[in-house]
Amino acid sequence: MYPDAPIYTLFYNPAGLPASITRRRVVVPFWTRWLSGFRKLLLPFLPSLIESLDLSEYDLVVSSSSCVAKGVIVRPDARHICYLHSPMRYIWDQRHQYLKVAQGIPGLNLLANMVGSNLRIWDVTSSARVDQFVANSSFVAERVRSYYRRDAVVVHPPVGGTEGIAGDSPKDPFFLVAGALVSYKRFDMAIRACELSGVRLVVAGSGPFESSLRRLASNHVSFEIAPSSERLMTIMSQATALLHPGIEDFGILPVEAMGCGLPVIAYGQGGALDYVKPGVTGELFYNHTPEALAEVIGQFSKSNYRPEDLREMNSGFSLEAFQNKMRAITAKVMEGVSL
Repeated sequence: MYPDAPIYTLFYNPAGLPASITRRRVVVPFWTRWLSGFRKLLLPFLPSLIESLDLSEYDLVVSSSSCVAKGVIVRPDARHICYLHSPMRYIWDQRHQYLKVAQGIPGLNLLANMVGSNLRIWDVTSSARVDQFVANSSFVAERVRSYYRRDAVVVHPPVGGTEGIAGDSPKDPFFLVAGALVSYKRFDMAIRACELSGVRLVVAGSGPFESSLRRLASNHVSFEIAPSSERLMTIMSQATALLHPGIEDFGILPVEAMGCGLPVIAYGQGGALDYVKPGVTGELFYNHTPEALAEVIGQFSKSNYRPEDLREMNSGFSLEAFQNKMRAITAKVMEGVSL
């Protein structure tokens, strides 16, 4: 969409970005180029920085926001569509989890709460500048209603179609968790659940939580650190199911797994509710404990799920479907139609 439109952002590092981004004109405030390594410390100042962007020449602004991008100021006759990945978790429902790092440091908890309070006021106030919110999942749309008292249209992000690479069936069946090795993914719960069930688990990914997970793991757990895309597709093709025990705003990797014909066992909250359909594309567990997950694992059989149903679910998240929905929304917003 709009391949010739410029991109405005507060921080920009072209390394590793696709050509669809780097070939465009990217506008970055001059002095923030030197401060990208201090983005977390700059959080209290980001609202002022995003408001400083001059967008007065545009009649349509589409923001992609998980922090402050939705707070841009557009001219009075312009339209602003915000594709929202999530309201800022660290100032809303997950603020207490993020504040744990401040424990034991005198005054830091108080300072963080004061900053958070001011950011919440700005976050709600700036939401009125958006003509139409588009949420990446039903879960995020509910958070938009809860925090901003606004309705959001749900348009799921595009997920690449995937085909599993043919490989021999493993002699020792295994379950899989994959993605960034960070605490909120709750791979620790998957490790405990597989230990309770007596089944093998493969942990694929990389991240700062690796050492903690290795300490927790016993002989039934093996690690695939930073696997290539091809290697991950092979693992997905051979696994019994992908375990998805965390709460995520959407979660692209489970949909990719379905494209490999791999069913998903997910916790029954978050974005997973939009694509994990019990008995069709996987199963849900509702008590957020290793024991509840272990119970589902113990009763699970991959043969109960048809690969064609899984791939059909994956195909509904195509780039074409995403673009068509966004174009339709944009046309109605430009006509002044309420969605």
